[in-house]
Amino acid sequence: MKSFRLLAAFLFIGCYVALAASAQEEIALSIYVHEGNLNGTMLSDVRVTGQDAEGSSLTATTDANGIATIKGEPGTWQLDFEKSNYQPIELSYDALQTEEVAAYLEKTVSSQPITLTTYVYEGSLNGTELSGVQITGRDAAGGEINAITDANGAAVISGTPGSWELSLAKAGYESVANLSVDATESEEVGAYLEKVA
Repeated sequence: MKSFRLLAAFLFIGCYVALAASAQEEIALSIYVHEGNLNGTMLSDVRVTGQDAEGSSLTATTDANGIATIKGEPGTWQLDFEKSNYQPIELSYDALQTEEVAAYLEKTVSSQPITLTTYVYEGSLNGTELSGVQITGRDAAGGEINAITDANGAAVISGTPGSWELSLAKAGYESVANLSVDATESEEVGAYLEKVA
């Protein structure tokens, strides 16, 4: 009889401990999603999906301020971040308490060629337009760039988006070599050359 009461007491305590463990309090993560880096512009309409520590599904979308709040069981959470025209990412968070965290998405780089209209000026970006400037270099895929500015100091160059290396040269002016340009979309850019002293 004594062993029966002892067994019943252990079962009662075991059930109580199991119930207490399964009734852990949910926590909330407020996730601030930025563009490009953690100091970038806040991104709205980012879809956040994943699982909490218990394997329960989590889903939220960032609001107009770039914030999504998700509630779940404490522990390690696996989260996926997706938005059109941005590279999706997967992150793992040690979500042990209610807190604010941050993430960032980078724009998807298109493989479609882009066009840079490059304006070259004398002395400064406010100087006179320079015609006859030789622009050479490589686009992100290693494609050759070779153009000469027109009477308005402009040259239209096309290539694969990404990091471009350009050099500018004109007789009587100091050359600019290995100018890095982050060419991710078609746009207008400016540069200048200084006269040789």
